[in-house]
Amino acid sequence: MSDILCLGEPLVEFVRLENGTYKRGFGGDTSNAAIAAARQGASVGYLTVLGADRFGDSVLDLWAREGVDASNVRRTADAPTGIYFVDPHPEGRFFTYYRAGSAASRMRPDDLPLEAIRAARCLHVSGITLAVSDDLRATAFAAMEAARQAGAAVSLDTNLRVKLWTIAEARAVTHEAMRLASVAVTSIDDSAHLTGLQQSQAIADFYHDLGVETVLVTMGMQGCHLSGAEGATTIPAAPARPVDSTGAGDSFAGAYLAWWLETGDPVLAGQRAARVAAGTVSGLGAVDPIPHRADVLAAERAADG
Repeated sequence: MSDILCLGEPLVEFVRLENGTYKRGFGGDTSNAAIAAARQGASVGYLTVLGADRFGDSVLDLWAREGVDASNVRRTADAPTGIYFVDPHPEGRFFTYYRAGSAASRMRPDDLPLEAIRAARCLHVSGITLAVSDDLRATAFAAMEAARQAGAAVSLDTNLRVKLWTIAEARAVTHEAMRLASVAVTSIDDSAHLTGLQQSQAIADFYHDLGVETVLVTMGMQGCHLSGAEGATTIPAAPARPVDSTGAGDSFAGAYLAWWLETGDPVLAGQRAARVAAGTVSGLGAVDPIPHRADVLAAERAADG
């Protein structure tokens, strides 16, 4: 059984290089988070449905290399594994998705391994998980309910994608999901759309009022605003050489959960997660540049002098 379970849609990624060719990699926000958590040393599993295709095989190979438990992943020959293309830029990225009707989008509540969810310490889902399809959304809500009933933490990353649904629908569904969450990870930009608020503590208070215990509002180079039971603080951004911002928020969320569950210290977890996010933006792709545990601790020791 895994301490952290991530639920959603993994994707095979093709990143455009400067010479115009594409490099194959992997993405999918909660899969990125799972790998980031595993690279910090956490016990992590993934819940999804993959196509019985070569892309699905490659995703399973990736998780095997990264130490992410895929024993509860189902395969189907009736739908493909999703893919996407990325045009990177230091201040943003441009996506082209081929995920409509994917295997993960057809995942249903009956596919959930309830025993594994009840045994986990934390379940992590995202706004993309909620937006991909009605079936995956229902599955996510069923998983969150099961986790909460078992006393596990539920983490929700808003990860708003306006191409997947309307703002009105995103607001209604995300707010409903937040009522089941104990940890919320959001960006200042996401929350401007979802809450109409632009001040970090006001955003945190909005989610606290929905029942969320710990809120992390990421603010790019301005760091992360952390608000919880012990008060609020701003965690500075870690040094970075931005190349591609793909997956930075995902790696932050996964690393935060790993370090928080290990140390019980949300501020330390946030500081180490900031180092992971900084490393992620300093390379191409969502997965390859995610720092490992040893890199994070070495950077921390170097900064402490």
